[in-house]
Amino acid sequence: MCAAAACYFRHARRAMFRAAIRNDVCANLDSGALALIRCRWVRPEVELVRRLATLTEVRLLDLST
Repeated sequence: MCAAAACYFRHARRAMFRAAIRNDVCANLDSGALALIRCRWVRPEVELVRRLATLTEVRLLDLST
């Protein structure tokens, strides 16, 4: 069992799963990698990059992992 799930052992399995995901997302957001990516997308000229620039941080993390 991962550390996040161990912290929430009294909750149902679904709650433990959500806690683990939340902890992973928070840790990845703190790294600053997404901010760096977004800085490089200031004036996107390619349609795909324009569309990626509109995604939320959680969705970008989902795509990158």
